[in-house]
Amino acid sequence: MEMRFNRSLVVLLLSAIQVSCAVHSGVPAAPARDANRFAQVDAQLDALRPVLRGHPPEVTSARQQRDVTRQWRKAEVVLKDELGRAPNSPQLHRRIGELYRFGHNLELTGAGSQCVAHLERAIALKPDYVEAHLELGVFYTDAGPEWARLGEAHLKKAIAFSAPSPLPRAWRALTFSYYYQGKFAKSASASDRYLRMAPDDDDLRKVKKLAERAAASGKTGLGRPGRVIVP
Repeated sequence: MEMRFNRSLVVLLLSAIQVSCAVHSGVPAAPARDANRFAQVDAQLDALRPVLRGHPPEVTSARQQRDVTRQWRKAEVVLKDELGRAPNSPQLHRRIGELYRFGHNLELTGAGSQCVAHLERAIALKPDYVEAHLELGVFYTDAGPEWARLGEAHLKKAIAFSAPSPLPRAWRALTFSYYYQGKFAKSASASDRYLRMAPDDDDLRKVKKLAERAAASGKTGLGRPGRVIVP
């Protein structure tokens, strides 16, 4: 499933703002060996995330593109090996799902399908897995307007399962998901909820104004506020 929409219509480039938030996943504490395994994998994902969390990737040269792709493939080998040892670990399926989302942003063949498959597997193993719903919601939202409905569904589940803990990333992504579906009043409302938690996000404030303007004018249909980068 290779999903990408035409970004030539972009009129507002949103800069990526990393939102730090405590995400309550509801996953039981892992044994020490599992904790060490996750720490190694998380370190690799952390190294890739600043460059690959959005499309197009934050690369400035062909050499950097090659280096990042090489790092990505090394992380894939490690995660596949770990998953072979623990095939029913929702935590590992969630992590490799995120890695394949990064691969999708690198435009690696088949990465989008793998992303969805592993995140759905994580959810099947643990239906209330907040981080898996969040990651899948982000993937669908960033894939474009035609997938926004699926993004909305998973983002709302992530928010519901995380309660009462706040989940800023989900509200930020939900702003775009609603906007893409032409649900401009809901987009403005979601952005308002997010901005209460992250008041310094000027990029999202611009999107809120676009949504409010569209809602006031009675505009309908798919909206494209610009490039989507969900931290």
